[in-house]
Amino acid sequence: MSTEEQSGGPALEITAALAGRRFGLCGFDTSEARRISRVLRGAHAFAMPFEERQLAESARICNGIVIKLLSVSLEGQRAAAASAAPTLVTCPSQALFEGVGAAYRWPSDFINEPWPDTELLVRLFRLLEPPGSTRDGPVASRMEPLVLLADDDPDLTALVDATLRSNGITCRTVDNGLAALQLARELGPDLIVLDIRMPKMNGFEVLETVRRDPSLQAIPVILLTGCDDLTDVMRGAELRADEYLSKPVSPKRLLDRVKRLLSAGAGNAGRPAAGAAELT
Repeated sequence: MSTEEQSGGPALEITAALAGRRFGLCGFDTSEARRISRVLRGAHAFAMPFEERQLAESARICNGIVIKLLSVSLEGQRAAAASAAPTLVTCPSQALFEGVGAAYRWPSDFINEPWPDTELLVRLFRLLEPPGSTRDGPVASRMEPLVLLADDDPDLTALVDATLRSNGITCRTVDNGLAALQLARELGPDLIVLDIRMPKMNGFEVLETVRRDPSLQAIPVILLTGCDDLTDVMRGAELRADEYLSKPVSPKRLLDRVKRLLSAGAGNAGRPAAGAAELT
């Protein structure tokens, strides 16, 4: 194989992967959007500018989202983080270091400004084809079931974590909704336990996103709440929560519900359990 062929190989693979794909753009001015559109056209892909209010729906028609972090409001960032579409963030590296919008945590990838055209294509390729990761790999190789617990009460999470692990169930814990959503997409857990009142994204927002995401929607979800408001109960039922437990909840009671849902198997995941609309 010639040197020319070798050097062209990766470029051909990248453009082939991007061909026909649609990428939503948000936060870019007219000249920036035109530049990105031109770069994408060179790879036979398409750019679709979105306003912030449209970000929540962008996943339905786009394969990925590109947002300019410093030009998008916090509300827009939350909408992008909640989208089922993978997100590429552009911003100066200093902004990430300073923690603007917690963008070091929720995007699928980020690119430092200013960026060359070729790097944008490579980042978008990686956005669609994460290196070395497939959904079936880590799930199939797990020796123990994996539960993702999202709650901002450190005492409860520590106690539940210890209880599950002592019963042969691996537990990963986070203290906010955005982190829960990101880790769910990375790990593909067998079950998710969500506190309703959490920072950044509440449990309802996470559950609604999970039920819209084809890669997550079959995962059973338990909602935890510190109140018995009937409105919250009905909201959980509408979003197809599999269980709804009120706080304070004993680790033993939660363990029983976790075991029941895990033993039910993937065939029943994503459907409301009997009595899911009842507070227990």
